[in-house]
Amino acid sequence: MNSWAFWRFDGFPRRLALHCLEVYGGQVGEGNGSNGRAWVLDERRVCIHFARVVLKGGKMKIESFMDEWMKKIPAGMSASFEMLEGEVLVERLGVETWIRAFSVSSLPPLLLIVLQCSLGATEWEWKDLQPYIRDLRIPGLSSEGLLLKYTRKTQPTSDAEPVFSAR
Repeated sequence: MNSWAFWRFDGFPRRLALHCLEVYGGQVGEGNGSNGRAWVLDERRVCIHFARVVLKGGKMKIESFMDEWMKKIPAGMSASFEMLEGEVLVERLGVETWIRAFSVSSLPPLLLIVLQCSLGATEWEWKDLQPYIRDLRIPGLSSEGLLLKYTRKTQPTSDAEPVFSAR
């Protein structure tokens, strides 16, 4: 969405403006951040922020969510449901579809802390990990796929049991 020079944010506290730009945007061009470099908002980050705001109240019917979400998206930005991959869970109950916030990004630190505390190791075999992740359901990912998203798989030989370690 637009490129703004930092100095154009007159009337806003510098620290607040910089925080918002760092969280929801990025720098483009050359120069330093306060003078010559421009900032752009990342449409996906902004849209995810507003989706979280809408879902803060809990589970919603998908139609209601989409209506509320679209009203909150800033003019000039276009949101798509695909942007929310890894940020929401979709539940189908009969003919109704419900949505609730559930960010995959909140899983790895918790999962790794549990594993490190429980197993006291930095590497784990599948049989040791499976009980911890078998109940995690992320649309489009198997348990092993979810594990591979946040760990590194090592298998010295084709006969050896694979070992997973933190990235």
